[in-house]
Amino acid sequence: MTTPYDALAFMAALGFASLFMALRFVPFFKFRPFIKAGMATALAVMCFAAPSPLLWMGVGFGMSALGDFFLDLRDEKWFMAGLIAFFLAHVAFLIFLVGLMMPIEKFTSVEWAMVVGLSVVTLGFFVWIKQGLPKGLSVPVAAYMVILTLMGIAALTTTGSPLIPLGALLFIASDMLLAVDKFKTPIPLGGQMNWALYSSGQLLLALGAVWSV
Repeated sequence: MTTPYDALAFMAALGFASLFMALRFVPFFKFRPFIKAGMATALAVMCFAAPSPLLWMGVGFGMSALGDFFLDLRDEKWFMAGLIAFFLAHVAFLIFLVGLMMPIEKFTSVEWAMVVGLSVVTLGFFVWIKQGLPKGLSVPVAAYMVILTLMGIAALTTTGSPLIPLGALLFIASDMLLAVDKFKTPIPLGGQMNWALYSSGQLLLALGAVWSV
């Protein structure tokens, strides 16, 4: 942290993340989506409050907060709204991370291995999960996987803090676990595991971004 304001925002985000994890073990109640959205909202404030405001990261976390809210509503009709919100979040993250990427002409075999490896994993995962997707979701999910992969590539090849690639990988893992739990087979404590991966990834992405500028 570099100012009292972004430090306070990060602590608030950590508090919301911990509170929502606890709420995962109790029955749903109507105000829970607002609590879930609290973590990403606080991270957006953290990015906007940084000495050099991180506009696109702030927008990304703001859209993540919307996605969190929509995906925690009980009615499945909000799933597409949540997917769109997270798609836009990854677009915003990608715009920021491209500015921190190592120039492509300087990629070594390590960077190319990470690019190819992540692309193969996400493509293979989509081919596998596609069979379980409801009608009409294949194209939106495919588009989401593309932007998720691009964000991951930018994060893995960053010249910024190592917290950025770690956060991105946790975020990607959380999305994959969510897809398996929702569209393939229920996973015991899947919601809790997903939140642990997702919240850790978001917190690390925010710290890495702030520490990289």
